[in-house]
Amino acid sequence: MADSKADLAGSTGRGRAPWHLWLVGVLFLLLYAAGLYDYLMVLDLNEDYFASEGFGPAHLEYFSDYPVLPRVFWTIGIFTGVLAPVLLLLRLRWATWLALVAAVAQLALAVFTFGFMERWEVFGPATSLFDSGIIAFTFGLALYCHWMTRRGLLR
Repeated sequence: MADSKADLAGSTGRGRAPWHLWLVGVLFLLLYAAGLYDYLMVLDLNEDYFASEGFGPAHLEYFSDYPVLPRVFWTIGIFTGVLAPVLLLLRLRWATWLALVAAVAQLALAVFTFGFMERWEVFGPATSLFDSGIIAFTFGLALYCHWMTRRGLLR
């Protein structure tokens, strides 16, 4: 019994991954995989995708001349957001840093698009609050990864 507790605490090595590590990793991987798909469809200005999402001409216009700086933030946020849960599932401590980069990039994107591109007016409260939730959850992922590292479960 003492050995299994020591393994979970990380004092005798990484030990077995707890069930919640797998749950968090897979859920975030699915979330950011969907975000990557959205990213690719939007940058392609795929009209069928816009229609399937219930977006109209205002949304298409919003993305048709998307500035470089928010595109950089979005790209960094999406790709580090996809990689962070992969590294978490591989039990590598870099997951913490990538999750933090993803969260900061998404926050910078939100500040820029809400502050200078009228995102709230174009997308409305539901999408805007969803985006804010993604930012909060991604910061939560970074904290979770940090916690798993401190427990000795990520190397």
